[in-house]
Amino acid sequence: MPAIRERAAEVDKNRRVASETIDELKQASLFALMTPRAYGGMEKGFAPLVEVTRALSSACGSTGWVYGVLAGHNWMVALFPQQAQDEVFSVDQSLTASVFRLSGEVTVEQDGYRLKNGEGRFCSGVDFADWVVVGCAVKRDDDVLEPRYFLIPMSEVEVVDDWHTAGMRGTGSRSIRIKDAFIPEYRTVLSADIMKGTTPGAEIHKETAVYSAPFPVALPFSLIGAPLGMAAGALEVSLEGLKKKFGAMDPDQAGESGSLFARLAECSTDIEAATTLILADARKLDNASDMSILTPLERARMQRNLAYAAQKARYATTKLFESAGGSGIYDGSPIQRFWRDANSSTAHTAFGWDQAASGYGRIALDLPPSRFSGLRR
Repeated sequence: MPAIRERAAEVDKNRRVASETIDELKQASLFALMTPRAYGGMEKGFAPLVEVTRALSSACGSTGWVYGVLAGHNWMVALFPQQAQDEVFSVDQSLTASVFRLSGEVTVEQDGYRLKNGEGRFCSGVDFADWVVVGCAVKRDDDVLEPRYFLIPMSEVEVVDDWHTAGMRGTGSRSIRIKDAFIPEYRTVLSADIMKGTTPGAEIHKETAVYSAPFPVALPFSLIGAPLGMAAGALEVSLEGLKKKFGAMDPDQAGESGSLFARLAECSTDIEAATTLILADARKLDNASDMSILTPLERARMQRNLAYAAQKARYATTKLFESAGGSGIYDGSPIQRFWRDANSSTAHTAFGWDQAASGYGRIALDLPPSRFSGLRR
C-alpha cells in the first residue's frame, strides 16, 4: 500500500493509474476476485471486493475506483453466454471496462448484431481493458427498441482523450467510439435479464447465487469501496497532520480545540458506520442460497444504504478537508485530492441520495416503484 500511496500524486497528474500498480494487482491475482472458479477465479463475492477496493482507495482514490470497476466487471462477464465467458476468461485476469449508455444504431444481422457510430462517456479503466461492455438498444423490424448489453474487444474501440475533470482524474474515464462492429449473438445479453438476475450466466453458475443477483443492486458494490476508502484515507492523513501540530503545542493550548476533536469523532464514526452498513449488506448477498431474499423492499433498502454510505463518506471527507485549513488547499496536499475524488465519485448515479431515498419510501408505503429506479421486476 505505501507504493500506491506514493504514486497517487502522479496518478492524478497523468490522468491514469500507474501500470506498475495494475501489474502488482495482477500478480496478486486480485482481479480474479469475482471470476468464477470454473475459470480459475476466486469467486469470493462482493464483501471481499468492497474491502480490497476500500483498502486501495485509502491510498489512492483513482486506483481503488479503477480496481473496483475492472474486478467487478468479471462478475458481469460471468452473466453472458458460455461461449463469451470462454473467450474472455481464456486469458488469465482479462480486464473489462464498460459504458452502460452508448449512443449509436444497432441492427439485427444473421447470427448477431451490427453496431454503428456508437459513442459513450465515463469508461473507467479503459487504459487497461481487453474488452468493453456497452449498453445499447437494438432496433427491431417493428421499430420496437430492445435494450441489450454487448461485449466488444478493445481492438474495435477508439478511446477519446477527453478526461479533464475536477476529481477522479487518475481513473482515466475517457469516452469511447465504436464506428462499425459486428457482435455475435453469444456476446450479448438482454438488459431485462441482467436487471432481474435471469441471465445465461445465472444458469451456468447456479451453484453460486451471487451470479443471480440483479444488476442494479449488485454492481454498485464494486464501486462503493472507493468513497469509503477515500474517507478513511482522508481521516488517516488528517490524524497524521494534527498529531504533528498538537505535538508541538502546549497541552493547555491544545485543550482549547474541543470543536476540532468533536469533528474528528463525528467523521470517524460516520466512516465506520457507513463501512459496517455496506459490508453487512454485501455479506448478505454473498451468503444467500438464492436471490429470493431480494424482495422489492430489500432491494430498495440496499440501494438506499449504498447511497447513504456514499454520502456519509463524502460528508466526512469534506469535513476533514475543512479541518485542514489553509494547508489543505495546495495541489500537492493529499487531503485536497481525497476531497476532490470523494465529491466526484459520489456523483455517480448509483449514489444519488434523492432517487434512492425516494425509491425506498415508495416501496415501504406499498406504492409502485418509479420507472427508472431499478426496482421494477
